[in-house]
Amino acid sequence: MEKNHAGFGHSHAKAILIGDHAVVYQQPAVAIPLLNLEVTASVQAIASGQTVILGDQAFDIANLGADLEGLRQLIVALLANLVEPDQPFLLEVQSLIPQERGFGASAALATAITRAFFDWTGQGLSQDQLNFYTNLAESISHGSPSGIDAATVSAVEPVWFHQQQIDSFQTNLEATLVLADTGVRGQTVRAVNIVKDQLKKNYEPTWGAINHLGQLAFLVKEALANNDPKTLGQLFTDAHKDLQTLQVSHPKLDTLVNAALAADALGAKLTGSGIGGAMFALAKNNDHAQKIATALKRAGAKETWIQPLSAAH
Repeated sequence: MEKNHAGFGHSHAKAILIGDHAVVYQQPAVAIPLLNLEVTASVQAIASGQTVILGDQAFDIANLGADLEGLRQLIVALLANLVEPDQPFLLEVQSLIPQERGFGASAALATAITRAFFDWTGQGLSQDQLNFYTNLAESISHGSPSGIDAATVSAVEPVWFHQQQIDSFQTNLEATLVLADTGVRGQTVRAVNIVKDQLKKNYEPTWGAINHLGQLAFLVKEALANNDPKTLGQLFTDAHKDLQTLQVSHPKLDTLVNAALAADALGAKLTGSGIGGAMFALAKNNDHAQKIATALKRAGAKETWIQPLSAAH
């Protein structure tokens, strides 16, 4: 098979706007691509060896650590299906996405690498094939992924996820999102188990919060479609209260949410699994977003990112 001189692939982060945790209980979710937080991958043939460069570190494929086993098996599958298992290569990956913050870093990595290998071998890549390879890596990294990460890191429009169906939809929302990292790694497995435990101990308020998050998801989709940032912001703040009821927030998340609201954010909530990780706030415009980002940094945010929601479509 003729291989191009080098193959290139890219992807980006994602954020769940609504449906965190509730999606596990068959409630709908809305996620958006974060186009400003990008992953790029390039792959080329070399004389010998199978080398992966992640950031500033070089690894032989056999020596990728246990936390990168999904990535290793993805590359093995791509080699076996597109070229040959022992084909020498150099794969270089650069990512702006922080790990374990609910931004879909592992899915974005898998998507960028898959696109790079298909480009390198000069083969067309269908959405179904891309989803297959990304989910292959994700299932090893995360057990049973919902598929929302894989769908959103390759999308350019918001994604509606309900009853295992994934659909993109357009938004013309004139508002800006400010995302902030608490600096505390999110703890997905622990957070999921906390919700399960709460369902056993405090069934009614817990199930009430899960159901309410589902109702809010339909309203979030509507507010996005109708360019109603004020309503959308209030829905986000209401969702954060539900997530507090589920006990998956964290003192640092609550501090940042409160700081954003004190800086006149239209709304704010955690995003992802919680117990650390990240949050976001909705700003009226870019200038307002800068003000909120400054307030979040003062309140202890490790890092902030600003993304116009109109650019997420």
